[in-house]
Formats: sequence, structure tokens, C-alpha cells
Amino acid sequence: MSEFEKWFEDQDFYTNMRFIHGDKLFDKDGGAYRVLPVQMTYLAWLVGRAAIQEMDEVIKLQDTDLRKYEKQIESLKEQLNNMEACYIEKKKEVEDQQKRIDEALTWLTRTDIRPINCAREILRGAND
Repeated sequence: MSEFEKWFEDQDFYTNMRFIHGDKLFDKDGGAYRVLPVQMTYLAWLVGRAAIQEMDEVIKLQDTDLRKYEKQIESLKEQLNNMEACYIEKKKEVEDQQKRIDEALTWLTRTDIRPINCAREILRGAND
């Protein structure tokens, strides 16, 4: 029994068709069903099967594309996390440097900077 015939037997109209045509329901002549409604149903079933197979192929292609895009998304998420970690690290470095600058400025405002400027000029060779 073919896949079509199994499908046909599962349909609501099968009992009525079987009652009318009996054991001759699925008889074939040269590859075609002798009972015209069965042959017409078979041809429609073939068209439907072809459409289903075509849709299955499209779904497989879309699934492949989806997997590719999911991998790209995961890669981009990883890059974003790395960039965020790097940003946080650099921000801490900047904050640490700013803290050191603020401490130095505080120290400089508390002390007399004339000796420091004098030492700076001597080190630069301004008194040559």
C-alpha cells in the first residue's frame, strides 16, 4: 500500500468511496487509478506533497541562515562584553589618575611652589 493510499484511508470520505467502489478502489491501469475521483485526489495529493517538500527546503535554508545569524549575535555579544570590561578598566585607570592629579593639586596649593618652580627651571637648564 502506497503512502497516498494510507493517507486516503485516513480521510473522512474513504468509507463512502470504499462502499461505492469496493475492492476496486485502488486498482491501477498504466500507473493511473481507474476510479476517477481517486486519480484526481492522487494528482492533487502529489501537488500538495511537492509544495510541502518545497516549503521544507525553504525552512531548512532559513534554519541554516538563522543558525548563522545566532552565531554572529553571540560573537557580537562577546565583543560587547569585552569592550564593556575594557571600558570599565580604562574608566578606573582614568579615575585613579584623576585622583592622583587632585591629590597633587591639593598638595601644591598647601605648599609654597616657588622652590618647586625654581627646581624645575634648574633641571630644565634655564639658568645656563
